[in-house]
Amino acid sequence: MKIVLSGVNLVEGGTLRVFKDAILAFSKNNDIELICLVHRQALFSDVTAHNVSFLEFPSIKSSWLKRCWFEYFHCKNLSKNLNADIWFAMHDMTPNVTAKKRFVYCHNPSPFYTAVKVDYRFEYKMVLFSFFYKWLYQLNIKKNDAVVCQQSWIAEYFKTELGAKKAIIAKPVSKKTQITSTENTTQLVATNKKVTFFYPALARTFKNFELVLDAFLHLKTNAPDCYNKVELVLTIDKGSNQYAQHLVKKYHTLENVTFLGQQPYDEILKLYNRTEVVIFPSKLETWGLPISEAKEHGKPLILVDLPYAHETLGNYDKAHFVDADDPIALAKSITQICNGTDIFSAHQHKQHGTVVENWTQLLSIITQD
Repeated sequence: MKIVLSGVNLVEGGTLRVFKDAILAFSKNNDIELICLVHRQALFSDVTAHNVSFLEFPSIKSSWLKRCWFEYFHCKNLSKNLNADIWFAMHDMTPNVTAKKRFVYCHNPSPFYTAVKVDYRFEYKMVLFSFFYKWLYQLNIKKNDAVVCQQSWIAEYFKTELGAKKAIIAKPVSKKTQITSTENTTQLVATNKKVTFFYPALARTFKNFELVLDAFLHLKTNAPDCYNKVELVLTIDKGSNQYAQHLVKKYHTLENVTFLGQQPYDEILKLYNRTEVVIFPSKLETWGLPISEAKEHGKPLILVDLPYAHETLGNYDKAHFVDADDPIALAKSITQICNGTDIFSAHQHKQHGTVVENWTQLLSIITQD
């Protein structure tokens, strides 16, 4: 069986890790010939399976005109030449292709986001993009055998609003997540010189870095004893983009905040191990992969009280939810940690609909006759 995985636009962060996980899982089936359409093959140097080949398209990401041309025109001819049994588009847009079965993986949450002032200043393209992304999702969507998405509320949107034939809910994790925290959250301060809060995220405005940074600023001014017991590690720095430059400049007085910059995934895993608390305040996600990764490492989690966070967290015994727009409330929670109070508790989320737990299960579903 020949399967095409198309992800020419995926080059960094969680989406690239999801793409790699799919490739690695599918390649374990020796009866499959896997052809991957990618930005650069060098991004996949860790993929060495004999049944995987790569086709590079390095110029497609340079403009939306080129991307649309690729998806709606070039892929038509390419699909005739490749003659795939399954064409699986990994990045939202349903291409014009010829294949026995077609699937699209939708992960961009832009249609569900309400822009704020900082978005217009630093990511005006994203604001404009969100206005027509619904149209991009809808174009050709009925031609898919199924739409693959990450959460039940998004699956319902695709079926009821956009007319998708079928929606498969697939969690973008390749490992079974740990559901019991290993941290003693009543002794975080007592056993560490400083409590490390870790927020792994790219420098995007919707990631809501200001919530955490304003909370630390409040602590420095109003609770210096607590501030001296904590530190924050962020995977952005002034070289990330203009938004990150703005954050580094605005919060340069916070000496307990480390703007570490983007890190290789193996370094991210090491940072999880060195971290006491993972914090994830993003306002816009279709999943929020660091939540799953933090669970795998058994770390206490501080999350914003939004639907995606509850569904991604699922059942977990060490989580704490805060208002996405209230840094003082977050500062209060951090102060409680400094005072030895265990603010983390067990949370449960009832999943609606059938959920595919890993890529191997998904492969079994999409290859069924």
